[in-house]
Amino acid sequence: MPPRAHPHLLDLPILPIGESSAPGTKRIIPLANNEATEPPSAAAQDAARKAMAVANFYPSVTHSELKQAIAAAYDVDPAGVVCGNGSSEIIALLAQAYAGLGDEVIIGRHGYLYFSICARMAGAAPVYAVSSGDANHLSFGLQAALDAVTPKTRIVFLDNPCNPLGTYVSRDDLWAFRGKLPEDVLLVIDGAYADYATAEDFDPGDGLVLAGKNTVVLRTFSKIYGLAGLRVGWAHAPASVVEVLNKVMRPGNLSGVSLAASEAAVKEQDVVAGRRETNQRVRDAFAASLEADLGYTVLPSQSNFLLVTPPAGASKNAAALYQGLMAEGVLVRPMGPYQLPDSLRISVGTEEEMGIALDAIKKVEGV
Repeated sequence: MPPRAHPHLLDLPILPIGESSAPGTKRIIPLANNEATEPPSAAAQDAARKAMAVANFYPSVTHSELKQAIAAAYDVDPAGVVCGNGSSEIIALLAQAYAGLGDEVIIGRHGYLYFSICARMAGAAPVYAVSSGDANHLSFGLQAALDAVTPKTRIVFLDNPCNPLGTYVSRDDLWAFRGKLPEDVLLVIDGAYADYATAEDFDPGDGLVLAGKNTVVLRTFSKIYGLAGLRVGWAHAPASVVEVLNKVMRPGNLSGVSLAASEAAVKEQDVVAGRRETNQRVRDAFAASLEADLGYTVLPSQSNFLLVTPPAGASKNAAALYQGLMAEGVLVRPMGPYQLPDSLRISVGTEEEMGIALDAIKKVEGV
């Protein structure tokens, strides 16, 4: 008889990911996984090459230089920074450290699927908060999340901006929400896409951390910095949470190459600002074309992707459109796993890529 895993792990789903190839197509437009359109900056690439020259030595396990660089760029205390192998590692560790068998973790109904996987991996039960708003402006259901709180609640995972919706929770609403949560419930704000946000009332949540409001803010180098392949994320957390994460984090979780490239990248906030502006311009132009030319519903986005829904009268529904675009080499993401079967998520590529994607959509639709 083979060894048995814990029973609560046996039916755990595998996190779905988008396609990266389409057999039979000569050209791929990769708009399925919310990756950055730009490669790592020249400084990040140069730092990675230099780190390779000393890769025979173990990397830093304290990540002190990267923490200092992050603190300078984001105006936080380096003592409150914890670096992980992508923010996904930190999500998993928070779930394991603060939730367990018999506990509950609140997640948005249309939120990042890895939250529920990590909750179940820890033995806790995910509880889903129904999104607020109508089809034209879905967002994380703040009141639904508050209504779902019980004495068993240990964590609330709030992705802001939300993946896959692209919408966000405003500063005032975020602070009011934290104020209504019980003090012993940890609020984890996943800001993987926060660097793309331009709304005046957007707040990544660092003030809540600094105010000691039992809040953790997560960020990543995978998106706007273009370092998805190096797997680096970080948390801004209160001292008590930092202490716990440092105890459960695997030593040497980040390679020397990853540390060097991330440190160089985070020092280039002018590059980040330029990428944010370009993303906003290309994203909004693409959304406007989908709405004006095809009558699609496109949620307003503060991220590097769009949630797109063909109208009821369109010649192709979301499933058929997905298959048709794949045949054209344009890879997008079906949203059935996120309880949005009528919609697709389309990442923002270059201006040229989005032009090709728009033409492909029109071709598939027969417009």
